[in-house]
Amino acid sequence: MIASGGAGPDLQGRAHVLKKHHIISCIDNIPQNNSFYNDFKLWYKMIMHKNPPPNSRTLGKIDITQGGGAEDRRTLWISENGRKEIGTMHFSNHMDEIQLSKIRQIGELAGKMAKEGRSVIKLQVGEPDFDTPQHIIDAAIASLNKKETHYAPNRGTLACRQAIAAKLRRDNGIQADPEKNILVLNGCAEALMCSTLGILDQGEEMIVIEPCFINYVQLAKLSGCTPVVVRAREEDGWLPDIEDIRRAVTSRTKILLLCTPTNPTGAVYPRALLEDIAKLAMEHGFIVVSDEVYEKLIYGQAEHVSIASIPGMEERTVTINGLSKAYAMTGWRLGYVAADEALILPMLKVHQYAATCLPVFIQAGAVEALDNSEADVAAMRQEYQKRRDMLAELLGQCEDLSLTVPEGTFYMYPNISKLGIDSYDFVFKLLEETGVATVYGTAFDQKGQGNIRISFANSEENLREGARRILQFIAKMR
Repeated sequence: MIASGGAGPDLQGRAHVLKKHHIISCIDNIPQNNSFYNDFKLWYKMIMHKNPPPNSRTLGKIDITQGGGAEDRRTLWISENGRKEIGTMHFSNHMDEIQLSKIRQIGELAGKMAKEGRSVIKLQVGEPDFDTPQHIIDAAIASLNKKETHYAPNRGTLACRQAIAAKLRRDNGIQADPEKNILVLNGCAEALMCSTLGILDQGEEMIVIEPCFINYVQLAKLSGCTPVVVRAREEDGWLPDIEDIRRAVTSRTKILLLCTPTNPTGAVYPRALLEDIAKLAMEHGFIVVSDEVYEKLIYGQAEHVSIASIPGMEERTVTINGLSKAYAMTGWRLGYVAADEALILPMLKVHQYAATCLPVFIQAGAVEALDNSEADVAAMRQEYQKRRDMLAELLGQCEDLSLTVPEGTFYMYPNISKLGIDSYDFVFKLLEETGVATVYGTAFDQKGQGNIRISFANSEENLREGARRILQFIAKMR
């Protein structure tokens, strides 16, 4: 809910778009449960003001209230030079372009409903419902018992880097020197940030293939570069057309960021497509950042291929991976990058000043996970496949939904276009009326109004009940 700071012609209770001099976003139709910061660019905004901050000629203010509570109320003052102020404190214009996670937004609302006693089924979150295998926990405890509680090397412990190098060689066909080519980081999120901030310069371009993880586009903006979107299409199995990628490449292209298996669609890039992308990268000289955190969650005959293993790509690929998804270690926050030494150095600089290092005991658990967890991973993958098949069968009963069964990850991305409702409205109405939390497609895709993401990283019981509620909700819409 947005309340104006005063009255005036055409400004009573709302903000109007003013061209050129004071650009502001129209806020007439902001949903009450939506974040003002998430969905609108907060450039120069003006509402009639009172009590401006001292020593500043202030043109207006906006009072922002989320959820209706007084504790959520914040005042945004707008000064003449366009700097935004909370009280008398300035904050960055640059951050106006950066959105908060829409997935977290839905999770917070679902959590609030659960605390109020509602029956909520959380199918929005990309987190395994399994606990970390006990032998991994034991390895971390053993490290703590040995008093390994001091700073680790910035790059990660040598033992952890050696375990990662062995894994890359064994599973991915990537040769990485643990002394030069590996950096241990705070999850794949930091790995993505180090890659973009460490490699990109202002004015350069990064190709992003949508639908994709929300971080990708936001990190391009955070780096001061331009995200160039190539859209994968449902009729192509959610795989990008190489000609679309070719048309997106310019002289300013620095990075192509891809994810396979893909969040949110579950598509797995075949070797032939990766070879075509590799040829394009070598022809035009750009770097590929390859997010492979779902690599072990692949079903049927699909095969994971690391683009860095393709001849000629080792020096121009940043491979990102981590332990969160396959090893049920989301809370451990351990990810890593493998890249040429020249690419590792700028990423190390970002890491040093952002996080310094990971705890030694976390890395001890990671060594155990990488060395001795194949049976655990296989058992979880088998359960995910069982859930995938069950959920696909249940949702397939609805003629108003279309679904490409995912080859990887633990997500489905069904198409709800036949219902004639935007995915944003569908998701919030579904949550409010049934207690089932999902994610709207526009969180991943500028043209995702017709899709929602459902996570099957949940119990069979919850998935059955969630599917029942979804189908019942759709039936009521007819």
